[in-house]
Amino acid sequence: MSTRTVTVAVLVATLVLACAQRAELAYEPSEDAGPSFTGGDAEVDPACDGGTCPDSAPAQKLCIATECPAGYDTCPAKFGATYRCGTNLMTDQDNCGACGNVCPSFQPIRMITRCVQGGCILECYSPLRPTPTGNAPTEYHDCNDLLDDGCESDVLLDPKNCGACGNACAPGQSCHEGKCGCPNGLTDCDGSCVDLQNNDDNCGRCGDICPRTDDSCADAPRNTHFGCREGKCGALKCGGTSEDCNHDLDNKKCASDGCEIDDVFTDLNNCGGCGIVCGPGEECRDEGNGHECLIPCKKSGTVLCDEVCIDILNDPNNCGECGLACPSQSDNQIRSCKKGICQVDCAKGYADCNGDPNDGCETDLRVHPGNCGACGHSCDIADGQPCVEGQCLMAPCNGEVTK
Repeated sequence: MSTRTVTVAVLVATLVLACAQRAELAYEPSEDAGPSFTGGDAEVDPACDGGTCPDSAPAQKLCIATECPAGYDTCPAKFGATYRCGTNLMTDQDNCGACGNVCPSFQPIRMITRCVQGGCILECYSPLRPTPTGNAPTEYHDCNDLLDDGCESDVLLDPKNCGACGNACAPGQSCHEGKCGCPNGLTDCDGSCVDLQNNDDNCGRCGDICPRTDDSCADAPRNTHFGCREGKCGALKCGGTSEDCNHDLDNKKCASDGCEIDDVFTDLNNCGGCGIVCGPGEECRDEGNGHECLIPCKKSGTVLCDEVCIDILNDPNNCGECGLACPSQSDNQIRSCKKGICQVDCAKGYADCNGDPNDGCETDLRVHPGNCGACGHSCDIADGQPCVEGQCLMAPCNGEVTK
């Protein structure tokens, strides 16, 4: 059996198991009162007067419950559980539908699973795509509805499924960023959109590569090379961020001083373009609107930290001053910077009940029977009353009815 066949077989078996578990855990509330989540002793409907509820069924007295409600379980510690009834089988990725049932990942075929209502549900996974200049986003879909190859189509690039499954581009047309064809002024050359008027590797038409040297010059002038201009090869051109600000390149050609400004991104007398002179205290910087003359970070009201403009009033990594990071002791904390002062708040459902900053927000209020819903609010631990979703579990007292 091939590796691919084994992978598919495991995937199918996993889905069948998840579906079976999901069916077993399906829970429909009955007409009889079931377990409830309350935070006190026996309770009755406040609308009842003296235990009698007009135009309704008599109120039921509630007592401590110890049996896990549907969808919850007490999983062993080896599966990451901590307290009685502390695992929600409906949503727990590591205990989905049953203790120890981990929702698997199938990243080689760009699929992952998520625990929904006690079943591992397949979803597409879109990893970044490496490019010569960095990483580019992807958007994979399962367009052929075949499980064995997973989510096979990147709709940002697939000409048969451009932007959406089934949206095919015209014959010979490529898909770029989810759209068929290239923007106006650009031509599709082997999957890349290029300007045929100025592209040295596609000059005038796709595939026509211009030589970078020419016998007319023993040595090319400073910062120049021969390339494509107006769709024809043989033109002297500036390279990189250099610029011919005295405009002698076309007139003097090989005898010119070339592209004499080495870098218009840093030159204070030619900032972003020829003749743009920066004033006292200004630098040639790009703070979001292209390179221009600026006093560093003044326009944005921020502070320069390691050549980056930082809002030190709100940045938790540079709070109040450059490099001053707000601390965090655990994953259950949310650190923030407010008006230049570090603050650490507990994540939703967690609290610092022992008052010790060294262990952060150590208490899970959703399941801790001694701190159920709030620090110090204890369930009846001696009788085994669990804390479920931040409330002590209660149930009708053996069907008794108050009168």
